[in-house]
Amino acid sequence: MASNEMDTPLNKKGEPLNKLDDKDLTQLGLNSIFEQIAFSFERMQAPGWTMNMLPMFQKIYGDSPEDLKEFMTYNMEFMNTEPHMATLLQGMVLSMEEKGVDRKTIEGVRNGLFGPMAGIGDSIFWFTVLPITAGIACSLGSNGSVLGPLVYIAVYLLVGFSRIWFAHLGYSLGNRTVESIGQSTEYLTRAAGILGTMVIGALIPSYVSIAFSEDLVFGVGSTTVQSVFDNLLPNILPLATVFLIYWLFKKKNANTIAVIGCVILFGLLMSLLGWM
Repeated sequence: MASNEMDTPLNKKGEPLNKLDDKDLTQLGLNSIFEQIAFSFERMQAPGWTMNMLPMFQKIYGDSPEDLKEFMTYNMEFMNTEPHMATLLQGMVLSMEEKGVDRKTIEGVRNGLFGPMAGIGDSIFWFTVLPITAGIACSLGSNGSVLGPLVYIAVYLLVGFSRIWFAHLGYSLGNRTVESIGQSTEYLTRAAGILGTMVIGALIPSYVSIAFSEDLVFGVGSTTVQSVFDNLLPNILPLATVFLIYWLFKKKNANTIAVIGCVILFGLLMSLLGWM
């Protein structure tokens, strides 16, 4: 009995943690449908993401302000993933919280997986299931069939309420993750971080576009400034821009609005000069 009591996870107040049940996970899935009504351009989905998990977290930890502070701190960091995959990841996070896993490990799993999960969710739901359903519905509707809109509405609702299943699946996966972590905690955290960094890095050329004008050349020659950068390293300008902004945020604690304003002013100035 003494061994079991020592193995029981406790909150910061020394109280044993409560367990989530199927009703809680179902509620988590339902709540996530409204998750994106709380959205921030600085933290993206983080406000809604955290808000959705709060009732379940408070059930697990009870009235423990220390635990709530730690939970809010790491979950209010930047979060942007596909909404269905967000529900799955929330189930994993709550499962690991319930097991008393070190929060640095949970944070590493959270930050390492939300990028890859976004790609998976977008590919399944927004690039496959819903476009195909819309095509079928439009075809039926163009022939005068009432089934057109009904089919699309039915599939859309099915996709929406599938978040309940994803909440249960994430919780189950979280339990398995806890059981398999063992001595691999450090490696798991590092691997998740590396994976997330690789995915974000690969997306830079797709989301950041910056290039010198083709009319901007060296002297009287025909060699353009942009061709020099392209020959040196393709997409080096978007990469350098991202690293500069990251440095301003990470090392200089720059204000987000100020950085956005500087980027806009820089773009306008370069455009007026005809350099970009």
